[in-house]
Amino acid sequence: MATAMHRFLAWLSGGAPQGRQSFLAAQQNRASAALAAALPDAVDPFELSVLGALGAVAAAVALVAASYWRGLAVLVPLGMGLNWFGLSVDLPLARRRRGAETVAEGMTHHLCEGFSLPLLILAYGFSPFLTFRSAVVILLCYLLFSSYVYIRAATRSAPQMAFIGVGVTEFRLLLAMWPFVALALDLPATRGDPLPVIDIAVMSLGAAAVLGFFGKLFLDGRRLAATARRAP
Repeated sequence: MATAMHRFLAWLSGGAPQGRQSFLAAQQNRASAALAAALPDAVDPFELSVLGALGAVAAAVALVAASYWRGLAVLVPLGMGLNWFGLSVDLPLARRRRGAETVAEGMTHHLCEGFSLPLLILAYGFSPFLTFRSAVVILLCYLLFSSYVYIRAATRSAPQMAFIGVGVTEFRLLLAMWPFVALALDLPATRGDPLPVIDIAVMSLGAAAVLGFFGKLFLDGRRLAATARRAP
């Protein structure tokens, strides 16, 4: 029973070795490396990071403006494409040119990414495609997981952590395509309900995410304790 529970928590939280990589991690790495190799010398990693943040701003504006004209939803994938390009290629470009990114380049990347995704989640809360309650739940889960990822990185643990195979790339793809999923499901028409079905779904997934997070803490705690016992 204990072994089965351990395996379940590992699968849920990405604690198993195969779970640390998201579904699209390999494709993402290959695409980023190819794009970095194709860019001219005039392109700077700082510029790519800023481009990624500007793409997020454009997508966020389109989301909020879609409350007045739904046709603006087509701009969301374009903005998210810029966001992905800028924040997926900036560090590979720096590593390709100098072997490793500088402290300033790494800080710029993390600042732009830390600004972009929360902005987009909040923008969804003011769009017709998601309720504000659902956006807050998603934002809290994102902040919970991202803070732990940074703690793991700071302590030199593996920084990559995916939730059931969903990492940053998959999350960006979901943010880009959600307006069209919401329109197909006619979710904007349910926003006035006392408890829309989307809120129930998001809250349920949020509870599962928190369970996975505490499962990750449990597994990492056991691993660190085992390492400490083996240390001389």
